[in-house]
Amino acid sequence: MGRGIFNFVFAVEDQRDWQRDGRCHSNPFSCFFCHLLSIFNIKKVLELNFGVGGFYEKCSNSLEVVGVDIVKWDWLVKSRKFIQADMIDALNRLGERFDAAVMDPPYNTTPSSKIKESGRDYLYYGHVPFPKIMKAIRIIKERNIANYVILKYMPADVSEEIELLKTAKYRIMWRLTRFSIAANDNNKVIRNYTEIFII
Repeated sequence: MGRGIFNFVFAVEDQRDWQRDGRCHSNPFSCFFCHLLSIFNIKKVLELNFGVGGFYEKCSNSLEVVGVDIVKWDWLVKSRKFIQADMIDALNRLGERFDAAVMDPPYNTTPSSKIKESGRDYLYYGHVPFPKIMKAIRIIKERNIANYVILKYMPADVSEEIELLKTAKYRIMWRLTRFSIAANDNNKVIRNYTEIFII
């Protein structure tokens, strides 16, 4: 496939490399993510799947974050402003501009039996369909809401991955472990990574 179809920069980051830094041990992804934001000189963020704000735990206080989520969780990091809404509804209401719009949509997640038994709400339970993710990206780009869209997402199949690669400027693989893990379910291999697409 030629450069006419795919034209992006690819990198691999390993969470264990980030855990070696003592301050990053408890949340290595946040350390990496805050570093990534500084590389792109991102100072104002629209987070469309804010959750508890864990992405920003290790970021400097000068980062300005507007959080959006369908539920208001007990936050690790408080956003400057919070909008309780679906991400598409929030995009239609916004009147300000951002350096980056960040998306970490839940995908086909279900609570483990251990979490169900504890009676706690499961933060990432749910599913945001891929067409809705792409619609949000289109709205952000067409309305010039942000310079970048940063999407943390594991494509369900090759067609989703190809669609994202056609629009992405950068692709980063965030490895959770160095090796693939075989599951008990018919020796199915569990992916040991997730992907970050910068569009």
